[in-house]
Amino acid sequence: MASITPTYNASFPSLHQTGLISQRRASAHHHPTTPSFIQRSIAPPKFPSYLKQTLYTKLALEQYKFYQQKHEVKPLPSNASKKSSTTCLEEEQLEELDLRLPSLWNSRDKSKNIEIGSNGIDLSYIGPGKQETHAALARSNFPMRPQCGIFYYEMRVLSKGDDGYIGIGFCAASNKVERLPGWDPDSWGYHGDDGHSFAGSGTGKNYGPCFTTGDVIGCGVNFADNTAFYTKNGKFLGIAFTDMNLKQPIFPAVGLRTPGEQVTVNFGHEPFVFDIAQYVNDQRIKFIDEITLHASPKHTEAGRKEESYTKEVMDQLILSYLVHHGYTGTAKAVVQNAGHVSGQELFLSSNNDISTAGERDMEERQLIRSAIIHGHIDQAITLIDKYFPGVLQEEGRGEELQLSLKCGKFVEMMREYCECSKSRRLRTNSVDSRISAETSDQFLHANEDRSTRSNSVSGPATAHSHANPIPTPGRRLSYAAIAASLSPSNSTEIPHQQQDDSMDVDNETSSNYKTPDSTAWSRRPSTTPSNVLNGDHLSAAVNEENSTSSTEVADSLKLVMQYGQRLQNEYQNDTQKTRSKLVDIFSLLAYSDPYSSPKAHLLKISRRDALATDVNAAILAFQNRPEMPAMERIYRQIILCNKELAFEGYGKAALINIDDYCANDLEKSSASSNSNSNVESMIS
Repeated sequence: MASITPTYNASFPSLHQTGLISQRRASAHHHPTTPSFIQRSIAPPKFPSYLKQTLYTKLALEQYKFYQQKHEVKPLPSNASKKSSTTCLEEEQLEELDLRLPSLWNSRDKSKNIEIGSNGIDLSYIGPGKQETHAALARSNFPMRPQCGIFYYEMRVLSKGDDGYIGIGFCAASNKVERLPGWDPDSWGYHGDDGHSFAGSGTGKNYGPCFTTGDVIGCGVNFADNTAFYTKNGKFLGIAFTDMNLKQPIFPAVGLRTPGEQVTVNFGHEPFVFDIAQYVNDQRIKFIDEITLHASPKHTEAGRKEESYTKEVMDQLILSYLVHHGYTGTAKAVVQNAGHVSGQELFLSSNNDISTAGERDMEERQLIRSAIIHGHIDQAITLIDKYFPGVLQEEGRGEELQLSLKCGKFVEMMREYCECSKSRRLRTNSVDSRISAETSDQFLHANEDRSTRSNSVSGPATAHSHANPIPTPGRRLSYAAIAASLSPSNSTEIPHQQQDDSMDVDNETSSNYKTPDSTAWSRRPSTTPSNVLNGDHLSAAVNEENSTSSTEVADSLKLVMQYGQRLQNEYQNDTQKTRSKLVDIFSLLAYSDPYSSPKAHLLKISRRDALATDVNAAILAFQNRPEMPAMERIYRQIILCNKELAFEGYGKAALINIDDYCANDLEKSSASSNSNSNVESMIS
């Protein structure tokens, strides 16, 4: 196996290490666009936080998981245990695509008049600095990636040196390192001595303010519209360059020219001064608005016809989705609503036949889905065999589906066991708390009663009376104090025989005399130190409750074990894949709390929906019907097309993460719906 080196860590070294990492180049004309994945990472990729809004993040994580799986560096994360969603074409593209980002200055791609600091991000001018030919430039270790949509980095001027001839920008790999950024073709820069911008020419244009020691200058390249911009100390300076040719790899570049000039850069390992995340979000919204505006029909007769046709197609797509998943009631409501509102005629089936058989098929599939969603796997299996016989017995897919259902049943039994065990713990804790509270109270009452009785018998305080602690109002005695007060050595209690004799004497002396608390003692005969300590007044109820709950938990676990043994015996001679699947679910038994274990994902409720969808698809396939609704096929096609465009380096596609966009749009719609419902309820 090839040696494992931190390729991704080298892509983002500032997040992992501070030492300078050199990136080899055969010459200044060579750039590492093809990754050497013989050297691969064992750590997940890290990247600047603003890229989380773009498709770059998704591509980088997919590439990482793909290589972990391919080379078996380590087990996949729990959420990667699902079926791979990548096609052969995507895997080939992931194999070839290099997504490593600029992170350090390249020690082999710089002028001799520039020195790179030990951290890999500082630059210092060490040349004579007397004429233009003494200019020096350094390029980053990797180029900006168009898959980012927008790439941004910042430079802090540590010292402007003699004249502050500092330039920040980007250039191609072929540009000379004895020139400042922007002086040559395929090179762009912003210079601090005059505030001019340079685009492939030695003649600059007025652009922004000058910058000097202490200033932070940001440089951003927008691959979506081929423009570039700069910032100063967190303020946007505007677009500097337009219509740039970014077809070849472009590297961040900084140029210095006079002695004493020192700068450091931030490629994303630290927070930026400028709010680049908000800028990226604004650009993303801008491009989405352009797409939706272009798709909106014009206010003309032709536009209205197009809008009507589009609405009809969308309604039919939605209806077909509902029919596919068996949402009978909702599907009927959509048909009726379309007829009443717009006079539009929708059909529950492709042959325009609203048949009883079609409705019954939907209802039967919905019953099966509902059973699975509620965790009633046995009921679902019974319904499948009843309404769609042969589905589970079909060789191949049917057998796999049957295994999935049985594994689902085991998981549901484990869920029931966990809930039962949790309930028992809660009841036990509640009872323990109640016993503790009541026992503490009874200790206090017992101590008070003993003190009262002792005082009534002995009269005034004796030499031993100080040994009995007296609780102050609002304050409970500690258990140590209570125990001490009840111990024989500290007790002032008169032996029973002596008490009887004393009472006899008192009665003989005055037959009408009674101790002040004799009535109280007669009302609570069972409250003695031993009774309090043993909790006799609660023990029977507690023991009965604990016994019942323990039996329930034991019975639940026994059922799980028995069913697991049945599965083990049934599939003991099956394939390794099947046995691995069983081992995966059986491992839930190894943890005292499966919900907080590494296998907790197996207990997620969302897995029920995934299983129900698989069952529904298998039933439809068994009937030679489409396994996937048309709307879902369209959605997947859009995502695939967008990803293909991002693979090819189209910046707009990289900025638009369709999954996130749809999820956010759904949240907004849900929030709007809830708001409208609240308003309606307030009005009513």
